[in-house]
Amino acid sequence: MTEIPIRISPQAKVLPANALRFYIHFPRPGEAHFDRDQLWLLNEEEQVVRDPFLILSQELWSLDGRRLTVLMEPGRIKRGIGSDPPHDPALVVGRAYSLVITARGQTARHAFRVGDPILKAIKETDWRIVSPAVGSLDPVVVYFDRVMDAALCEDEIRVLTPSTGIIQTRVSLAPDGTAAQLIPSLPWSAGEHRLVVSERLEDVCGNRLGEALDHDLSTIGRPRPGMIIFTPRGANAPSSVHAKAQRYAPIVSRRFWSRTL
Repeated sequence: MTEIPIRISPQAKVLPANALRFYIHFPRPGEAHFDRDQLWLLNEEEQVVRDPFLILSQELWSLDGRRLTVLMEPGRIKRGIGSDPPHDPALVVGRAYSLVITARGQTARHAFRVGDPILKAIKETDWRIVSPAVGSLDPVVVYFDRVMDAALCEDEIRVLTPSTGIIQTRVSLAPDGTAAQLIPSLPWSAGEHRLVVSERLEDVCGNRLGEALDHDLSTIGRPRPGMIIFTPRGANAPSSVHAKAQRYAPIVSRRFWSRTL
């Protein structure tokens, strides 16, 4: 039986210059098979980029040992660090790169180009939601305005019923990180629902709702939760029309998030 291949995410073809993290997904617990010397960032000439990653005393593995978090070196991302070679950007706008890992006898590679950095906080008002039909098991589809952090999308987005009960959903992020499906365990009921987002949610650059990671010190901002109200449509209503009725309601109280979730 052929083993499931190692996978790198996000799979976006264009990533911002200040992308903070990648994930490497192993078919089975991979810590015993991972060697940092077998992880490379290559430029378009297939040359190894020098020291692009943050080196930690202990690698960041998920609890099941199947997902490794790889962080880019912050000193080569943040503005104003300096112009010395150690602080040159690891990812240069307009250039092409490949992230490559060899483990378990496999080689995984993801090629991408580098776009402009994303230096603004996340705003849920920039997202678009396509509502499901009442009585169906169709997913709520959320289209983001940027590449999001896959692991945090799975953990930090929830749906509440009209009576503020939590709907058990499975979050499936698109390979490029720009859309997510929230798949319910039970059919959707009628009435307004709330898609609630934790203040811990981040995009691939580490920006959160209300706060950009790399912000001007004079800019006031702090992470906050968020909420979008949507209503499952009637069985005969077209999703594209119904999606226009969605409403956005930012949450300013951290107590709301902790109380409802």
